[in-house]
Amino acid sequence: MFRQLDFRSYFTFLSRNRLYTIVNLFGLSVSLMFVILIADYTLRQFTVDNFHAKADRIRIVGNENHLMSGYYLQKYLTDRYPEIEATCGITVGGWNTADTEAVEAGQERAHARLLFADSTFFRIFDYELKAGDRQQALAARDNAVLTESFARRLFGSFNPLGQTLRLPDAEETYTVSGVVRDFDRTILPECDMIVRGERATERNPSIDERMSNCASSITFALVREGADLEAKLPDMADYFREFYWPYQGNVYRQATLTPLREAYFSPRAKHSPLRSGSWSFVMILFGVGAVILAFAVVNYINLTVAQSGFRAKEMATRRLAGASQGEVVAKLILESTLLCATAFLVALTLAEAAAPYASELVEARIAVWADITPAVALCYAAGILLLGFVSGIVPAATLARFKPIDIVRGALRRRTKMVYSRVLIAAQNVITVALLASSIAIWLQIRHLIDAPLGYHTADILEVDTPGLHNYANVRRFRDELRRLPAVEAVALCCGTPHNGGNNNTMQYGPDRMVSFQTLIGDSVYFRMLGIERLADHRVPDAWFMNEQALRALEIDAGATHVNMGHDYSQRMVIGGVVRDFQVRSALDGPQAVRMLDVGDFDRWWQPDAEGGMTYTGRYPWSILVKTRGDQRAAYEAIGRIYAEIAPESDFSAAYLEQQIENDYREQRRTLRIVGIFTAVALLISALGLVAMSTYHIRQKEQEVAVRKVFGATRGEVLRRLVAGFMRLVGVAFLIACPVAWWGLDRWLEDYTVRIALSPLIFLAAGLFAAGVALLAVFWQSDRAARANPIDAIKN
Repeated sequence: MFRQLDFRSYFTFLSRNRLYTIVNLFGLSVSLMFVILIADYTLRQFTVDNFHAKADRIRIVGNENHLMSGYYLQKYLTDRYPEIEATCGITVGGWNTADTEAVEAGQERAHARLLFADSTFFRIFDYELKAGDRQQALAARDNAVLTESFARRLFGSFNPLGQTLRLPDAEETYTVSGVVRDFDRTILPECDMIVRGERATERNPSIDERMSNCASSITFALVREGADLEAKLPDMADYFREFYWPYQGNVYRQATLTPLREAYFSPRAKHSPLRSGSWSFVMILFGVGAVILAFAVVNYINLTVAQSGFRAKEMATRRLAGASQGEVVAKLILESTLLCATAFLVALTLAEAAAPYASELVEARIAVWADITPAVALCYAAGILLLGFVSGIVPAATLARFKPIDIVRGALRRRTKMVYSRVLIAAQNVITVALLASSIAIWLQIRHLIDAPLGYHTADILEVDTPGLHNYANVRRFRDELRRLPAVEAVALCCGTPHNGGNNNTMQYGPDRMVSFQTLIGDSVYFRMLGIERLADHRVPDAWFMNEQALRALEIDAGATHVNMGHDYSQRMVIGGVVRDFQVRSALDGPQAVRMLDVGDFDRWWQPDAEGGMTYTGRYPWSILVKTRGDQRAAYEAIGRIYAEIAPESDFSAAYLEQQIENDYREQRRTLRIVGIFTAVALLISALGLVAMSTYHIRQKEQEVAVRKVFGATRGEVLRRLVAGFMRLVGVAFLIACPVAWWGLDRWLEDYTVRIALSPLIFLAAGLFAAGVALLAVFWQSDRAARANPIDAIKN
């Protein structure tokens, strides 16, 4: 036993073979770093909302399409179903209002993400309240609960309870009634400030008791213990048809109850402000982590066996000194476990350092050290032992199965075969080539989406939000000041752009059908600036222009001057003309029906009121489009300065349409970065594997190379012969990888209506790059063998 724990000879071996030590330790550490990050991410994904004591009884009320509902739906639920103990409606700032809002506390000012929730919020959910009373935190309509990090940002170490907050843009004041721990491992989105849900109804007229906005909120229901609310789902759908217009118009047909713990991976959570996860993405990451770890283990085995000649005499000496075959195997496995444990400690440090970047990459928090519980530590320890055993058993068995006399005679090199290593190296290169091809194809697809024709102009158009300007006078002044700027070419007012889709209006079209329109409103400059092409213009004021998709949805022809809407076709909608179809939102979205209103002159947004002032007609512009010229950044800064002069208490919020379009493909860019990282790791590990294989192979061929050189073979001939075997492995891998990668990418591209055509050049480029890396990996060892003195090899 003590002989097995004596690692002095192993440390001597490592110090004398520094390249072997560095390559092994580096490969295992990097691989384990990714495995640890992926393991922590996976653990967090599978434990979302597990900390709520009542999680098993919390349901989200939704429909067959999504988890959103009208804010006042909860009132109808509690009136009808005694199985429901309590409800909580949640609306997220950024869904119906700005993404963030300015918050002032005395002289301090910060931006907050708002969450609107009912007073039952802290009774249903167990988010940790660091200060304040759970029962009273949201008892009053002017109460506000701050998250821990936001409270520190506004108040530092000062106690925030009872302090007054002001939201200047919304002209609202609140009193701090509590501080909650920052949201983590929960389906609710990150927020900075929780206020009463009624505030959202005051801000947005569509969040009314008629539930005009049928997707404004998330409705949580706490089911009574022992009650079976799911049995009431058919009745619930029938009940909704009595008062809830999406069900009355057959937009929705089913009512659903999604358990809180299942909501995170529900596909119906995707199109909501809730945080959601992708089961397939988690499985892909988990699979990639397993593959990377397998690569590292294979390389360790190959390198260790390749170096077995250096330790063969040591093992022979131990056997001759009385050590059994089992003791030799146990010693080698313990050495492997020691190296794996060292690599794990290095990897743990690397993973913690890389955690912020990894969190940003996967858009979810990763906290390696903070998540180490006794159970997690036990799993890590078991993993190290298993990894040490798997990594060490093959080299140990290889050395232990030979008799000491075989090792002394040098028969070990002649008799050891590593056919399986060739197969594994080829498999590594198959995955490497496939990942390279995927990286190239994904990059090309993203560029294709960004550059796809949209049917309207986007170049140099800046969208400026108007809520902070507050009134007619400020909007007019802002417009007039912008027109005087040399960097400004034109200014337009609008409610919605083709990129954000404007407002959605779903309208009854007959007794059993509804049609959804994306509604856009703008002045005449708006239409000219965007270059939206009119196919027909009936010259009717205040009439709606329809796009071609809207005509198809309504089943009318381009010459129609009106269409009758409503349950009994009694509501006449005048058609002012037809515009050519253009892309609504991003190229990831399909065709959508659009109706557009040309307000005409700037002043037609408003009308005089009884006091001699101006009031808006229900068409208050949400934003101002500014066509700039010259340097975009300089124009942005000049426009921002004017905005600050007119509305000093409000924050300037603006973005170029081109930037907004690029941001549409954030998920694709994330996928590209992840695939790119794993491709680089796969390339690195494959190169290490080829180094290991070439080291072993060349040691086997030393005498053959010496004989060939004695008989006249040149250095170039020997080098080509040694390298050719490895390049054939890469060639075989390329032939296997191409159809596999082609099939996978073709399936991936099926999800896009606008997509690239797969070109053979993608796979050829991937193969050439992989071949170049492989050539560099094996060239050094091969060249050294080709230059070696044949006499030395023959003597050995």
